[in-house]
Amino acid sequence: MEAKQRILIVDDEEAIVFSYKKLLRSGYVEVDGCMCLEEAIALIKNNRYSAVITDFRLSHSESSEGLEILQCIRKYNSATPVIFFTGYGSDEIKDQVLALGACGYFDKPVHVAEIVKALRAMGVPAGIS
Repeated sequence: MEAKQRILIVDDEEAIVFSYKKLLRSGYVEVDGCMCLEEAIALIKNNRYSAVITDFRLSHSESSEGLEILQCIRKYNSATPVIFFTGYGSDEIKDQVLALGACGYFDKPVHVAEIVKALRAMGVPAGIS
């Protein structure tokens, strides 16, 4: 039997973390979630993720902790695909994260089905159909 895959969700909104964890979990995928940079880094250091979905800004509208999360992922498991989503998006941010190696970018609100589609395209059998 195939080993379970793991996804990490990082967002400063508890409702988003909760709902994505519930909707992306499946018999083949476990989902971890956190709401701050420090916890995300600790999880990345201690787990191997099939994908990471992170908000670009975690603490305020001018922050960019998502970039630090991407750097951490590249340090500990460079092959892990990263998807960004943000409520403060711009073409500049989109271009920046994609140039740094993100596999996807979405402006909030984004329907979870779009995230699932992106995950499945990366070979991660995320929860909902």
